[in-house]
Amino acid sequence: MIRSAQPSPPVWPLDRELRARLPTGRIVSRGRGRCSLIMAGADSIALSASWLVMAAFGGMLLLAVCAGFLAGVWCAPALQERALRRAARQIQRVYELTVKQMEAASRMCRMLGEFSTPELSAAQWERLEQARGQLADAWRTVADRQSPLAASSPESTDAGESSFQVTWQRSPVDAATQLPDRTAFDANLALMLGESARFNQPSGLLLIRMDKSDQLQKRYGADVVARLQARLATLVIKAVRDNDLVCRLQPDVFGVLVPSLSPLAGARLAEGVRTTVREHRFRLE
Repeated sequence: MIRSAQPSPPVWPLDRELRARLPTGRIVSRGRGRCSLIMAGADSIALSASWLVMAAFGGMLLLAVCAGFLAGVWCAPALQERALRRAARQIQRVYELTVKQMEAASRMCRMLGEFSTPELSAAQWERLEQARGQLADAWRTVADRQSPLAASSPESTDAGESSFQVTWQRSPVDAATQLPDRTAFDANLALMLGESARFNQPSGLLLIRMDKSDQLQKRYGADVVARLQARLATLVIKAVRDNDLVCRLQPDVFGVLVPSLSPLAGARLAEGVRTTVREHRFRLE
């Protein structure tokens, strides 16, 4: 009995093309139906795995960026509030430390004033004056920015403004300084008080006294002290406003009438006069 050989399955054109492109692949046939299974090589598998890793990494990166953005949007108000609370705590600590240091300085000044001997040298006294001036300047800055009266007082923003003008009586005058004397001062004080009551505006009086004038007169003579007092009067006139009146009440006391001025602006003006006199270098000739 002669068995006829079964013909081999035909090779499809697709199989030839795949074999040509994928030398490492192979075709598997099952049954009578043509079922081809192409097994890619190791290079194709590695390439597919790397693309999967890159896609996964990109997705995770995008997810992290989105999560960070959303967290920033939701947490920004809380972070700002936390920063404000922290700043408030720091300001409170600075305030408490400032109060303690100022109280300590006040106690030390009173203690130093109780000792009459030994007397301070000129260099030591000058150093104390510089420290006092620095403290006064720093306090003026704090008062300008933190005082509750600064926002409510219209005169506090400009110490040069006034709501009313006073026509001063400038005679009689002092012979040494050519300033209105005590008699003119009393008359102008009554005039200023009347105008303040009529306009319902506060006014002020600033008294300036030259310390140790008697000791200076004994040591350097009356002429030197007179020149010092005249120089002091000139400095005071330059430090006050144009509509203020400087009078000589006593040989070593000057009075300044300041119409239409709030308490806060008056404190600023007084400190400005004090600073001008303190920073000037008087020469005894």
